[in-house]
Amino acid sequence: MLKFRLAAYDDCVALSEMESKYIECPWSVSVLRQTVADELSAIYLLCDDVKIVGYGGLKMALDTAEVYNIVVDESCRRRGYGSLILEKLFEHATMHGAKEMFLEVNESNEPAMGLYISHGFKISHMRKNYYKSGNALILKREI
Repeated sequence: MLKFRLAAYDDCVALSEMESKYIECPWSVSVLRQTVADELSAIYLLCDDVKIVGYGGLKMALDTAEVYNIVVDESCRRRGYGSLILEKLFEHATMHGAKEMFLEVNESNEPAMGLYISHGFKISHMRKNYYKSGNALILKREI
């Protein structure tokens, strides 16, 4: 059975390993630990009975929520877990007074773009050559 829980200090090594596997600019264990300790940030883990199947993080700044990363383990993709994680982040942001969310995504990451667009995000602007592999698109959405 799947369930959400907030990431803790002891989860950061496993999260860093997932970051290194799936994220072009992965966060280190120390950055993840700082994020877990930051009261304005939250990282939600989606877990089955055995492992972390995915996670998503965000940071609150006044009435805006910035989505950090959403990662789903490759063996668990195409099951709607990315949507579940994003909806959990919407719930957190709403409960903490956010009026809008934003994130950045590599323009070549078609699965992520599809997820965000299907959840109401719109392209705000582009950061050219932001990633080694291409441009970043900044997506925004009102909550």
